[in-house]
Amino acid sequence: MFFAVTSFVLIIVLSISLSFGRYLNHLPQEHRNFSSGTIKGYVKWFGRWLKSFLNLRRWDRCLDYLIAWGRENYRGWTAWVFYLLALSYAYQALSGFFFAWFIKRGLYGFPLLLHVAAGALFAICLAISLFLKARLYLPESLSSLGSSQTGGGFCCPILKKSFPRIYFQAVAFWIFVVSGFLLIVSTLGSMLPYFNFPAQILFFNLHRWAALVSVLSAILGLDSIIE
Repeated sequence: MFFAVTSFVLIIVLSISLSFGRYLNHLPQEHRNFSSGTIKGYVKWFGRWLKSFLNLRRWDRCLDYLIAWGRENYRGWTAWVFYLLALSYAYQALSGFFFAWFIKRGLYGFPLLLHVAAGALFAICLAISLFLKARLYLPESLSSLGSSQTGGGFCCPILKKSFPRIYFQAVAFWIFVVSGFLLIVSTLGSMLPYFNFPAQILFFNLHRWAALVSVLSAILGLDSIIE
């Protein structure tokens, strides 16, 4: 119960924070603050945004954007690495958190088998993506890319400053990689017959919390790649 409530709250809080920062970026500089008018405007803007997903064409545009981003950032056949990574990860996240939130027994049966199979595909694609993209998110690359970007990826009214998207992409990328590695290690540890029951419980809890960190980083990364 503690994990279910905590994960749900953290995902909602991060999503609202990022969407609020995105809303502030569309306002004039003098209106980027925590005022009642700004909050009311954000609620109306967010409501219209959610309502737009009732239209199937909205989903088509989102899918087209994701495919186009993959082709632009993963050249040639490597675009399929990104697509398979996104697909396998989406199923793992949806199945894992759905059962954690709504099914008391947890993940089991055929969905669990698919979850494990998707995990194997995720591990392979994550390793290839790390090999392809790690250099882009190293500090020496970020300094040049950050200075060349115009406009902020996220407006922080507390600091009264906007930060380039590439910085959020880098943070999300490395957290996603580390948490993905922990997911893989915890899965292998729970499957191999070399550990006792307390160790199995430790791997189970590590897997759940690493999955939460991974989802939070994925939300941050997804927000940072949307123009």
